[in-house]
Amino acid sequence: MFGIYDMNNCNKLTYKERLDIYKEAGFDEIALYLDERYQRDDESYIEIIGYANKIGLKIKQVHIDYKISNLICDESTSEYFYYVSAKLVEAASFGIPYVVAHASMTDNPPQIPQSQIDKFANMMKYLEALPTTLCLENVRNNYNLEKLLSLNLPNVKMCFDLGHAHCYGNEQQLFNKFKKQIACSHLHNNFGKDSHNPLNQGEISYEFYLTELEKIKDSSNCLECFPEKGKILSKEEFAEFVKRCYQTIKAKPLEK
Repeated sequence: MFGIYDMNNCNKLTYKERLDIYKEAGFDEIALYLDERYQRDDESYIEIIGYANKIGLKIKQVHIDYKISNLICDESTSEYFYYVSAKLVEAASFGIPYVVAHASMTDNPPQIPQSQIDKFANMMKYLEALPTTLCLENVRNNYNLEKLLSLNLPNVKMCFDLGHAHCYGNEQQLFNKFKKQIACSHLHNNFGKDSHNPLNQGEISYEFYLTELEKIKDSSNCLECFPEKGKILSKEEFAEFVKRCYQTIKAKPLEK
């Protein structure tokens, strides 16, 4: 099963119109940001989750704010930990199993000090009873990601971002290294820049990853593809874009 991230910024459609289009195209899962700062002013993620449940679109993963990621390294504040723990609790209240976060941002983030690693481990141990897993996504620099995944905490897994892995490193090496810790994924293609193209518009041989990711038990694998940056699509254009995205998933070769 493959889902799709809600595209709320490339059209003027209501969330109900967008979700109906995802459903009609064939998707049975959507993902979205669990943060009002990433929603349109006339929408709320609570309403979107409610309507998704009503029409039979599962929500297995949500993304939270990535702009605060480097605060995990700042020993002078606990903002990162308060925010992440609150979002894990909130996702659990909606029955959403995976919360995606970044462990760093920018090319050269500060390295996470041992005191903050200990604080992270204590936070996740405190939240261990929640039916929700924190999934750390690979980005530009994965030093902090590797440090946190090496703790082997039961409620901390990896979100494998295929497009990021390609344009910031080697997707095959990263996938092989962390395969046993992957719980969810973001799927998009590119030509060496982080453009979030549809799967059939890029240089990644993506079919292998679709097959392998589907084998992971209870995984959530969602397209995170966007149309040309800055372009506002009509309803017909948006429906056609979503349909083409779905067709790339259906076109993957059958496992032999």
